[in-house]
Amino acid sequence: MAMTNSPAPATKGLVLSAAQARWYDLLAALLTLGRDRQLRERLAELARLTPGDAVLDVGCGTGTLALAAKRAVGASGTVVGIDASPDMIALATRKAARAGADVAFRNAAAERLPFEDATFDAVLSTLMLHHLPAPLRRECVREALRVLKPGGRMLAVDFATPSPRKGGVLARLHRHGGVSSDAVVALLRDAGFRVEETGAVGVSDLLYALGVKPLSGQMPSPVGEAPPHRSLAPLRRPRWIVPAMVGIAVAAHAMMGVQLATRVTLSATGLAIAAVAVVVVWLHVVRSRR
Repeated sequence: MAMTNSPAPATKGLVLSAAQARWYDLLAALLTLGRDRQLRERLAELARLTPGDAVLDVGCGTGTLALAAKRAVGASGTVVGIDASPDMIALATRKAARAGADVAFRNAAAERLPFEDATFDAVLSTLMLHHLPAPLRRECVREALRVLKPGGRMLAVDFATPSPRKGGVLARLHRHGGVSSDAVVALLRDAGFRVEETGAVGVSDLLYALGVKPLSGQMPSPVGEAPPHRSLAPLRRPRWIVPAMVGIAVAAHAMMGVQLATRVTLSATGLAIAAVAVVVVWLHVVRSRR
């Protein structure tokens, strides 16, 4: 599929700047502790992608999920990513070229999808709904329903509504937005979807909802009916994280010790004992938090 680009669309949703786009992938890797690829593959599974599917990634960002979707649908499938940020689309296009992936990216607004009715088997919307004002969220979901084939799926993933008492690192860094599970379910139902599944993604405070476009003769999910709930197990914490934290702590305290030694006369034995004490205390703190 040829990769195309078009002028940035007018939208009232949040459009990330060039500076934000430049650091987006690094931030994602840091916040997921290097598990961003595992997260994208998990999302592709939640969307029930199969070889040959036609997939649209709405708010595709730098294209990481679109590339994971392409791996899932294979050579016989097609993947298109749209984003309102020209800088994001430029990065996604270069990333796909480096990977040799046949994925198309173009500038477009989530509330005005430039595709014909019943074009796609799946629509993905990840960490994007909270960037849209409430009216645009409704239009985005209605547009997704329009471009889906009957029986097609929409996977919506976003942060839980921020709480001052509870929340992971991702949620705390995105205090500007979040969408409750009930709100996403209501959006899907109001648009005409059958909501088949909701739950936790297994990374920080990310929640998902899977809606299916009804086949001919089927009805949307009844209002007030709770959809099936299935929360995924948390992604396993990488083994290197604790040694890395200890290494950073030792290095930081060693630097502090050197600075202290230049100001206060201490024996080598005293410095060694102090360093060992710091490491022991740090290990105790790390183990108590696990």
